[in-house]
Amino acid sequence: MLPTINNKSFLECNEEDLKVLIENPDYRENEYIDYKKNFSFLEIPKDKKDIIIQKKSEFKSDICAFANAEGGYLIFGISDENGCASEICGIDIPNDNTDIFELDRRNDLVGIQPKLPSLSFHFIKLENKRYVVIVCIKHDNFAPYLHIENEKNFQAFRRTGNKKASMTYTELRNMFNHSMSLDKEIFNYRKERIQYYSEQSEEKSDRYSKFLLLHIIPETFTDSSFNKNMFVLSKQNRNDFPYIFHEFTHSTRMNPCVDGLRFLPDNDFISKSECYINNNGIIECFEPLSERIYNNKAQFPNGFFAHASYWRDISYTISRYRSIFIDIINDERLFMCISIIGCKGLPTQTNEDGYYSDSLGSIDRNKLLCNPVVLNNIHDVNEYNEVMKILKIEYLQSLGIQNDKNLNLLIKEVYYK
Repeated sequence: MLPTINNKSFLECNEEDLKVLIENPDYRENEYIDYKKNFSFLEIPKDKKDIIIQKKSEFKSDICAFANAEGGYLIFGISDENGCASEICGIDIPNDNTDIFELDRRNDLVGIQPKLPSLSFHFIKLENKRYVVIVCIKHDNFAPYLHIENEKNFQAFRRTGNKKASMTYTELRNMFNHSMSLDKEIFNYRKERIQYYSEQSEEKSDRYSKFLLLHIIPETFTDSSFNKNMFVLSKQNRNDFPYIFHEFTHSTRMNPCVDGLRFLPDNDFISKSECYINNNGIIECFEPLSERIYNNKAQFPNGFFAHASYWRDISYTISRYRSIFIDIINDERLFMCISIIGCKGLPTQTNEDGYYSDSLGSIDRNKLLCNPVVLNNIHDVNEYNEVMKILKIEYLQSLGIQNDKNLNLLIKEVYYK
């Protein structure tokens, strides 16, 4: 468990709290804490490029070492003697622009694989006008993290005690296997829910044979110890959970169930959707599509998939989820998944005159599972906006849409910066 200061997270502390660290043996460098007087590569003259590259490589190694262990804190602006914090000296940040400084440091970490670990920055402005910068690194199911400067000779590190140590082949293999198991768990969960609703359609009517599923899955869903009583949480915090699902259920009904909370429409004439907030943090929205597939016997005898209206409902739901859950799920990563079942052959795009041809776009399979899109930090507005663009691109491309002004614009914004 990560250490605290005065019963606060390191990401909540101030200059007065930092004084507790000085010459305190309880806060010596260990598997969770590493003190750095400064960002060493920022102190080196720009003409010493080889040394700058070397020091940036050490920075990446430090980040990977914590991410490959249990996570921890890199604390810049505090010097140490034999591992014990000795002085709060701080570092200079040009123009006091902490946003630019953080962005630059994240850019310094480009090259870490499989992706940038989950990081949080905390800036503490000191009385001397300098800053202590605390970087919190989380361990997650994407480990092991590597940065490869030389394909012929590289090492992977993890934090062990008060230093980083090389990882063994067995440790790397186990981490890779665990990382792959998360993808498999998410796939199996989606498959299980699709099977459940498919069986419901057989029992009820053919109207349920076509449906859409939206899932928001926290990274911790495989952790049996992560369990929040959503019904109690809704009462304690007075959260407006039904508001999240308004686009699907058009209702304020909320019923406790064995898995968490279930949300239903007031009656079948309004909607046949049902939505869930599970105690393990998973959000699920189910909607039969038969009521909302556009039908025109002359032009679309089997229906037309009106993707724009569905995307509006999906995006509103995710936005409302984020606004309510931003202080509930902490820093867990979120996997957002869209599944569309039973719609093979439905057209998804027309030309400017409203006519369809096979070359424009259609759904090519009966089980369409869009690739999960990951939101690393629910608190980061910029990342959230970028991830929603990626999710929409994934959604539109999965539907076979290609010549769409909105899609082309999104691709340019995301991939051609």
